[in-house]
Amino acid sequence: MEPITLCGLVIVMFGLWVEFEPAVKAVVKLIRKSKLYSEFFSNSAAQKSVYVSKLPVCLAKAFH
Repeated sequence: MEPITLCGLVIVMFGLWVEFEPAVKAVVKLIRKSKLYSEFFSNSAAQKSVYVSKLPVCLAKAFH
C-alpha cells in the first residue's frame, strides 16, 4: 500500500474509535458486570499442587 493510503486508513480508524469509544466501553462494562463473566473468571484461583498437600510437614519444609 502507498503511504498516503496508510495515513488515510489511520485517520479513518482513529475517527471511528473516537466516534464509537463510549459505546464500546459501555458494552465492555456490561460484559464485565455479568454473572457469566464473574463465574467464569472466579474459578481460576491458584490451586495447591497435589504433591505439596500430601507431603509430611518435615519434608515439605526441607524442599523450600
